[in-house]
Amino acid sequence: YQRRVHGVLDDYYNPRLQRVILFICSEAECKGVPTKRLFPIQLAQRFQAKIIALEHRYYGASQPFGKDSLSLENLKYLTAEQALEDLAYFMKWVHETPEFNVNQGSRWITIGGSYPGALSAWFRYKYPHLTVGALSSSGVVEPIIDFRKFDEQVRISALKSGEWCFQAIKEISAKVEDTLLHDQQGSVDLRKQFNAHGLTNTEFLWFFADIFVELIQYGHRRELCEAIKTNNHAERLDWLSKNYDRVVGPTDYGTYFLANETYVQEKNSRQWMYQQCSQFGWMQTAPYEEAISARSKLIDLDFFRKVCKQAYGEGVWPDIEEFNQQFGELKLKATNLVLTNGDEDPWKWAGILQSRSKDIHAYEIQCDDCAHCVDLSTPTEADSWSLTWTRIKIAYYFTCLLYTSPSPRDRQKSRMPSSA
Repeated sequence: YQRRVHGVLDDYYNPRLQRVILFICSEAECKGVPTKRLFPIQLAQRFQAKIIALEHRYYGASQPFGKDSLSLENLKYLTAEQALEDLAYFMKWVHETPEFNVNQGSRWITIGGSYPGALSAWFRYKYPHLTVGALSSSGVVEPIIDFRKFDEQVRISALKSGEWCFQAIKEISAKVEDTLLHDQQGSVDLRKQFNAHGLTNTEFLWFFADIFVELIQYGHRRELCEAIKTNNHAERLDWLSKNYDRVVGPTDYGTYFLANETYVQEKNSRQWMYQQCSQFGWMQTAPYEEAISARSKLIDLDFFRKVCKQAYGEGVWPDIEEFNQQFGELKLKATNLVLTNGDEDPWKWAGILQSRSKDIHAYEIQCDDCAHCVDLSTPTEADSWSLTWTRIKIAYYFTCLLYTSPSPRDRQKSRMPSSA
């Protein structure tokens, strides 16, 4: 099948230097390097490199079985291991395709953010001979089934605005849960207000919790806290109902929708939830301690087991021990790897936060609204020094690698026996 190449940027490419940045697209339809995340393109300009964006299997137009790709039988080939093999095969195909003007001696760097950030790190571990280095931005390299730390970080991040912000989130969430469970007409009105007619009560609570989570995750913490500063519950709900679709959609949270095998190019919820249910977990449940939890206690592992069963059938549940044994989770052994995380990002607790030796360089970036994949965003004069300095270190490190690391062709020659 054809993996879609979306966005080959040759503007800065110097064929004599043979440098390529492979931008690994996210778990969604690929439209090239996002316009709000242009730091990789600045790196391409600095290094005189070609940049290629590659779509992930089963997302967008990259469907191995055409319109039947989303059947349960065919989804079994949607794995991280297969995605890594796709990257390796794609690089070989680029070398063999004259139109790319990339030869066997080229030097490659992979860049990815979030799950593709993990793929970038895992690819560096599994195929170190194919690249000279990798950037894993907010790379979630540790699958975790019961991801309670996620919501703990949501609270810590909200506290940067003040205790009142987190308490407001708790209060809104509690009132919404009470309405769903005890007020039939109010429940109908809530679903109408958030265009969530197809969700059960618990599914709605899952969706509603993620409105706060995703706004903080994607760098809107200050805006969110300011909007819910009012004590008027109706005004709070009005703002949330007008802004949730910037980060989430209700159809991503209902098993009725997740179980639908119909292929729609721009949809990705069935595929991504399948990857969570089958390999990664990352089930975001409420922390044990009531004082630090804003998520409903109904969103527990039993709930997620039911979601996975209803959407994908019996027995679909992640074996993270097998996966972590294969890739090493936080003990990942790779070389020439840079990992970055924003200090407000809840996903950082599935990533590597501390550097280990000269081979793995980890940076936690400090700033207001310093969230998911923040280092990939387009640089501005308003960026914090921590963010700016991290980008400088990334660029310097890759400059060193591109000038000093042997190319794949050189490494192959070094393995050849002497003729003497």
